[in-house]
Amino acid sequence: MTGSGEKRWHVTEPEGGLWTPSRRGLVMGAGGVVMTAGLTACGGGSAPAPSGGDTGAAGSPKKGGNFRLGVTGGGSKDMMDGQNIVTKPDQARLVTAFETLLEFDDNYQLQTTGLAESVEADNPKQYTIKLRDGITFQNGKPLTADDVIYSLQRIGTQKNGLTGFAATATMDIKNLKKLDNLTVRLPLLSPDSTIPQTLASYTFGMVPKGYEAFKGDPSTQIGTGAYKLKSFTPGQQSVSERYDGYWRDAYFDQVTITDFSDSTAQINALKGGQIDAMTDLPANQVNAVKSSGVEALISQTGGWIPICMAIDMPPFDDPKVRQAMRLIIDRQQILDQIGSGHGQIANDLYSPFDAGYDKDLPQREQDIEQAKSLLKSAGKEGLTVDLHTTNGASGMVELASVFASQAKQAGVNITVKNDPNYYGDAYLKLAFSVDFWGTRGYLNQVQQGSLPSSPYNETHWPPKSGEGSNFGDLYKQALAETDDAKRADIQHEMQKAEYDIGGYIIPYFNSLIDGHSSKVAGLKPSKGTLNLAGFGHGFRTIWFA
Repeated sequence: MTGSGEKRWHVTEPEGGLWTPSRRGLVMGAGGVVMTAGLTACGGGSAPAPSGGDTGAAGSPKKGGNFRLGVTGGGSKDMMDGQNIVTKPDQARLVTAFETLLEFDDNYQLQTTGLAESVEADNPKQYTIKLRDGITFQNGKPLTADDVIYSLQRIGTQKNGLTGFAATATMDIKNLKKLDNLTVRLPLLSPDSTIPQTLASYTFGMVPKGYEAFKGDPSTQIGTGAYKLKSFTPGQQSVSERYDGYWRDAYFDQVTITDFSDSTAQINALKGGQIDAMTDLPANQVNAVKSSGVEALISQTGGWIPICMAIDMPPFDDPKVRQAMRLIIDRQQILDQIGSGHGQIANDLYSPFDAGYDKDLPQREQDIEQAKSLLKSAGKEGLTVDLHTTNGASGMVELASVFASQAKQAGVNITVKNDPNYYGDAYLKLAFSVDFWGTRGYLNQVQQGSLPSSPYNETHWPPKSGEGSNFGDLYKQALAETDDAKRADIQHEMQKAEYDIGGYIIPYFNSLIDGHSSKVAGLKPSKGTLNLAGFGHGFRTIWFA
């Protein structure tokens, strides 16, 4: 443990909701606060094996081989940045080399198996981060408090435009303090119970002091992770080699990540032995590929593929039009046709694993006559609109097509625009679009996609006036609230506003379905955010049998 013997406040909510006492035996106090030495790691060394049922081949892990992964999407704007992503290839490349202070296991529970041996809340407005000793970057330089400060300040500098900037809004970034070579004090501008979850978010990777994103030289991409970048051609492929000084076990000699814009090409490459695994195996192909010796990893997650209506852009600036669209969709048909039954019906709200998720709101069902009435009232009978999508994740194109077919019943004419460059300059500026998200807790998801400061606010929520315009204030109240029940009440108020007049159509929570060769061992189902169980937890918990 910390060895200090001092009792500290420790706010105990993971990104997926309120903290559940784990095998660490924490004792809950009032208001979801632990009165103990905090969330700490008992000893160093390798992290425990992630939880979940093993779907890989049996046998002890062994080293060797080039793991070839085909990832859905990507393009000429692919990036390699330890703290920034847009597409799935960006995600896969990030986790080869960069690691976070805290981590989530396969049951989406927060763990101290990352770079920090402890993250403790000294009081509601101050955290102390204690690093593990002996961890080095891929150039041999030790990880120190200076790197943590640089990493957090880099994310917290708005002009850098990084994914996690919104999550630093409560952090007093300018006044981070180095207590010693392995200890950092993180002061807050206002109380924030989501700090531990934020520090476990994969875009909060720790980078060395002075780090910059990839600009052509692979040698600049130095993290603490298992694989060091050897080569990278955006839109095509990256190659990374195992870092022999890595602080945990890792088994492959090399990891090669290749972009695929077409799932058929992915499947053919996997069946033909050109790749060893692929993200986003279409649900309707699960049984078909098994006859070819390909195995499917099916993980029921809190992931979701939304249809996004920008609430400040015609025709969706009228809440009646948004309400009508939500009544047009046949959720069960979507789940059956696109997910082949792999998933759970949703209700236009995200974060189903969150303890504050409001399950009591009436389940929205298809009602074509009511949809027609709302459109007529809004003066939008016979509405014609473009719906933009791309093959950025399994189901994105299919969802747009099936919804367009369903909309004809209400007299709405939807033209599907499948754009390979969807994640270019027009992204987040479209009135009607499809996107994808992974598992997150409610407040963390709000932070990323439902505030004016959010990096990926597809719906341009919340409204600037009227109903729902107090959403940002409620968010701040929820962050600061230490009483679990009161925080849930605030979240319910926020969710009710999104449910009533929000811009998301969320038909179902999808399973992540990935394909892999039978020779790939160690893969396990996960409730987490990323494909292939966090890409094999940074490609370190999988191997060739």
